[in-house]
Amino acid sequence: MTENPEYIKKDTIESIAYCGLICKFCHLFDTCGGCKSTTNSCGKYLSEEGCFQYNCSVKKGLNGCWECQEFPCDKDQYSPDHNPKVKAFARCIKEDGVEQFVQYVLDNKELGLDVSCGKDYDKKTEGEVLRLLRNGILNNN
Repeated sequence: MTENPEYIKKDTIESIAYCGLICKFCHLFDTCGGCKSTTNSCGKYLSEEGCFQYNCSVKKGLNGCWECQEFPCDKDQYSPDHNPKVKAFARCIKEDGVEQFVQYVLDNKELGLDVSCGKDYDKKTEGEVLRLLRNGILNNN
């Protein structure tokens, strides 16, 4: 039985973390439930220093960093030494909206592109990730 595409889209939107990652596609989702769930067991969230994006968004009452006047900051998940994918996802949500962002991800998933850790969107610049999201390819060739 195939799931309803609108349900999949809605479910994916609801699983977007405060930083912009999609918790639903994390290998820990079955036990964690995601950043915004009551069963959040994300390693970053549970670490001694906690997750800056989580703490800041909750404190400001935001759905995610993309709603912040100060986006993008250079802290934690958005620091220069962190994977640019995270900031690119949040930037895409800010610029194109959450529904369009998820549509990009789902369309690209149909093309075989995977947002999971260590997969197709990693080891790229922020610009490359944005092009990959929006075009399903790295270059506009």
